[in-house]
Amino acid sequence: MAAQLIRRAVLGLVLGMVVGVLVAIGVSYAYGGGSLILPNVLLEMTGSEAGALLAQMLGSGAFGAVPMAGTVLYELDSWGLLKQAVVHYVSYTAAFLLYGVFLGWFEPTVAALGIMACVFAVCHCAIWLVMYARYRSEVKRLNELLGKVRM
Repeated sequence: MAAQLIRRAVLGLVLGMVVGVLVAIGVSYAYGGGSLILPNVLLEMTGSEAGALLAQMLGSGAFGAVPMAGTVLYELDSWGLLKQAVVHYVSYTAAFLLYGVFLGWFEPTVAALGIMACVFAVCHCAIWLVMYARYRSEVKRLNELLGKVRM
């Protein structure tokens, strides 16, 4: 399981880095595309656009690693599905809120933190419902195949 956790974390790191750069580029183009628009916190911390972009990329990568690595929770047979889903949600939401505040993605206010946690909850529930329906239909199909084999 440790090897799987590491593989998923590395995949999440790479995907997070790519998404972080694409978001920075997308936001910059949305505001005219003259130069990169990056959080002031990162610009002040690093002293340059290149440094801020690197910090954005690394922070996004670190955030991407958390939910991807956390998917191993769904393989813990001793845990129920609800516990797996709640622990996964809490872990990546907490990581996002910490990274988001540190990297200047949003203000560290109760309202901003609450809104982000709610957005994540809605997204997590939607993804969970889609996955649940997919696995439920797959189990149904497998049970039908098993019924045919037993005949």
